[in-house]
Amino acid sequence: MGYLPLRQAIAGYLRTVRGMTCEPEQVIITSGMHQSLALVSKMVLAPGETVCLEDPSPAVVQQILTDAGAVVVPVAVDQHGLSVERLATAETGGQPVRLVYITPSHQYPLGVTMSLSRRLALLDWAARTGAWIVEDDYDSEYRYAGRPLAALQGLDQVGCVLYMGTFSKVLFPALRLSYLVVPAALRDLFARGRAALGRQAPLMEQVVLTAFFAEGHFARHLRRMNGIYQERQVTLIESVRQRLAGELEIKPTATGLHVMGWLPPGVDDRRVWQLALARGVDVPPLSAHARLPQPRGGLVLGYACVRPPEIRVGVDQLAVALDAVRGNGRGERSV
Repeated sequence: MGYLPLRQAIAGYLRTVRGMTCEPEQVIITSGMHQSLALVSKMVLAPGETVCLEDPSPAVVQQILTDAGAVVVPVAVDQHGLSVERLATAETGGQPVRLVYITPSHQYPLGVTMSLSRRLALLDWAARTGAWIVEDDYDSEYRYAGRPLAALQGLDQVGCVLYMGTFSKVLFPALRLSYLVVPAALRDLFARGRAALGRQAPLMEQVVLTAFFAEGHFARHLRRMNGIYQERQVTLIESVRQRLAGELEIKPTATGLHVMGWLPPGVDDRRVWQLALARGVDVPPLSAHARLPQPRGGLVLGYACVRPPEIRVGVDQLAVALDAVRGNGRGERSV
């Protein structure tokens, strides 16, 4: 299950900051979010059962669930998050939905936050149908306006939410430590499943991370990085509005490590991505994450690992790529 002092630190943090109801015995340390989701798939899904995903959603999530034998059904997301009405009418071939995967605090990649009414409706639906909810809370620690939103798990009264968090985005990607919080009734089942995946995650990193929590460094790190990432988001938005007005629509977001850039109708986001990548700028296309038709193309603009001067240069290079795709005669400009 993982190093107990770290699990105790995580449980205390989640209760205080994320409004969750959990004990250390419910916390499982994993070697990354992919392993967490693979463990969930192994423990609560049988081959052929139906899973509903937000659409768009990360391609790797779709792949993990498909590899587990699940029938994956996309459900469209709007500005308020996943709709229970759409979930109830999803084309599942008459099969009941066994599990729903969501990113309610900061939907990936659209960036919307699920409203409270939608959260309550989803929990009520799960309680009535017996379905499980996987809450992927991948970057909720970074919030630039107000306090962090309470997790969906904290509203769960029946024990249907399995909560996933990670230190790879909160601290640094090479730290392959994540955690899974399971309902108390599933604790023994998941303990056996975690053992079947191999021994616990590397112990030394868990011990050091526990000290990082205990000595107050984790809280200080989050405060410091919130300021840095907010500055980088502001720089990105200002640069796009100055250099790409009318060519890329972008709005600030109160949380997370990326924003969506919306392209004009008819512009191929995959082609823009390819040309930008050739110039050293990686802006993944929205269409790579979508199974349902999208009203227009978009680009996922991550800013966390890029300093403000590099962000401005990257936007200039993206402008060149957009010019080439649109064929507007300005493709010769470069920086």
